Parts: sequence; C-alpha cells; structure tokens
Amino acid sequence: MFGKRSDGVKIKYEDILVKMTPHFMKYRNDADNQIMHPVRVEDMDAWIKEKSEKEGIVFNYMHCVMATIVRLLATRQRLNRFVVRGAVYQRNSISISLTIKRSLRDEGAESTIKVPFTGEETIYEVKEKIDKAIKDSIEEDNKTQKVIQKLAILPNWLLRFAIGTIKWLDNRNMLPKSIINASPFHTSVYVTYLKSIRCDAVLHHLYNFGTTGIFVAIGKEKYEPVVDFEELKVGKVMNLGITMDERFCDGFYFAKSLRIWNDMFHNLSQLEKPYKITDNTIINQKIKNRRKAVKIEVKKTKKTNKKNHKINKKEMKKNNKEQKREVKDAKKVLKTEKKKAKKDKKLAA
Repeated sequence: MFGKRSDGVKIKYEDILVKMTPHFMKYRNDADNQIMHPVRVEDMDAWIKEKSEKEGIVFNYMHCVMATIVRLLATRQRLNRFVVRGAVYQRNSISISLTIKRSLRDEGAESTIKVPFTGEETIYEVKEKIDKAIKDSIEEDNKTQKVIQKLAILPNWLLRFAIGTIKWLDNRNMLPKSIINASPFHTSVYVTYLKSIRCDAVLHHLYNFGTTGIFVAIGKEKYEPVVDFEELKVGKVMNLGITMDERFCDGFYFAKSLRIWNDMFHNLSQLEKPYKITDNTIINQKIKNRRKAVKIEVKKTKKTNKKNHKINKKEMKKNNKEQKREVKDAKKVLKTEKKKAKKDKKLAA
C-alpha cells in the first residue's frame, strides 16, 4: 500500500520516457516486444560433455539456460523489474517459474514450480535447486500447486470473484506476501522448456495477471545453415523465444543484455564461480531476511526455554511430592517402631 510492496521497491525514474511509458501502455500485453533468438550450442555441448566425462555430473540445456538467466538478472538488475499501476519496481529477489509435465502423455497432469535464487549461485548450485524443485513437484504437490488446486475447486462465479479480488489487492500493493511467494506469475522470468516435448521455441504471450515481465521459451536444437566468418556452414542451433515488457527498460539496455546473455552460452565455465551481488535492493532484502531468521530463531529459543522451564517446574513439583511422601512414610515407620518398642518394654516388665 502507498507504493510499498513486499516483493519490490519503487524506483526513481532515470528517464522521463521510462516514467511515461507505463501510462501510454496500460497492460503488459500492450507493451510486449518479441524476438526469436538463435543460439549456437556447439560450445555448450562441449562443456556438458566435459563435465559428464571428468566430473560425472550430467547437465542439460535447461540447466545451462536457467543458470545464464540467473547470472544475467544478477548482473543486469534492470531486467529484474516490473510494473504495477504505472509505477516501476525493482524486485528484491530473483525467481524463475517453470511449468513441467509430470508424465509425457496427453492426459498427463501439469505442475508449476517457482524456484528462488540469490543471484550468487554457481551453475552447479542452480542445477541442484532446479532438480530438487522438479523432483519434489513430481512426487508431491508444492506450495504453488496447492494454492492453484484450492482455487480450482471453486465454482466459476466464485473463482472469478477470487481472482478479481487477488488482482484488485495486487494492483493496490495489498496482496499478502504468502500469496506473492506462492504465485508463479509473480516472478522474474517465466520459462517453458519445449525441448522436453520435442518442440521448437514459440513467442509466448506475457500474463497481465501478476508481475512477470520476461517469458523465455527454450526450443529443441536442430541443424541449419549458419554464416561463420563469412563462410556458410551447417551449425547446431537452439532457438530461444523471448517476450519482454518494454515499459521498465529501454531498447538499448535490452539489446546489450541480449548480447551479454548470448556470450554466456559460449563461456559456461565462467558460471562455475559464484557471483557477488552489488545491487542494494537485493542486499537490503537479504539483510532483512537474515534479521527475520534471527528473530524467528530467538522466538523459537524463548519458546523452547519456556517449555523446558515448565517441564522442569513440573518435575520439581513431582520430586517434592515424592520427597514429602517418603518423609511421611519414614515418620510412619518411626512412629510404628516407637510404639512397638514401648509395647516390648511393657511386656518385658
């Protein structure tokens, strides 16, 4: 509310046109730019083969593309922005949403995952997070899927009202953090891995619901004619269908980011080292998260100590009762012995 959101910080405009653009183009679909970007994958294949043979780690194209996206968002922070009601926000975290099919059959159910990143991960750590998220999603419904299922059981009239209410709250920066964290539509980039279903890349639309400003479709690799140093050759190419919301960045920034991203595919060894984040928005959020974690830990410790104190108090009361009972029993025995001794004396007399 009042320009403050849990998932981002309202930015001061660097350019008058950037400030005006969201008002000229109200919806995300009004402002989407699309490009089919071919990527030569020979260098990627060589790197994947090397990791498999030398280290026994199996990477695929999805791991590589996702790792490059994470690194690109960390180095080119303006890409990690979104627009709500004409205002541009800088995200305070990096996340990628992905729709997966639980089984490759016509009737196979789909599942949506949202993987959070810090931006400092190596390609190994990105692979580990993605594989874990996919495995967990296939075995059991994740938080995102549970929210979707709860909404899906509603009748249409009530579902329309629920979605309308969520949109209304989101547009006024009042949507609860728990819903934003679970929503796959409130993410830095939405990815669809079409190679897994043997399909070429498509130019996917952006969703007006949520805050996602970039959509990437990863197509199946294929052989096609390429020009290499003024020579026509047959090259192995993977198409990336990219759709971008142009309201939070200018064309020059997008074009330069695309060139940087393309270079990453030919130098994947650079992603083997962690990256140090310098963006203050993300750093401040990390500090907030750490403070929150410390507060939760302190609260847990206090609760545990209180519980232990109650248990100890009960134990002490119990021990005191037992001690009193023992003293009472001892007094009874002593009294009985005294009576017996007196009786014996009388008998002896």
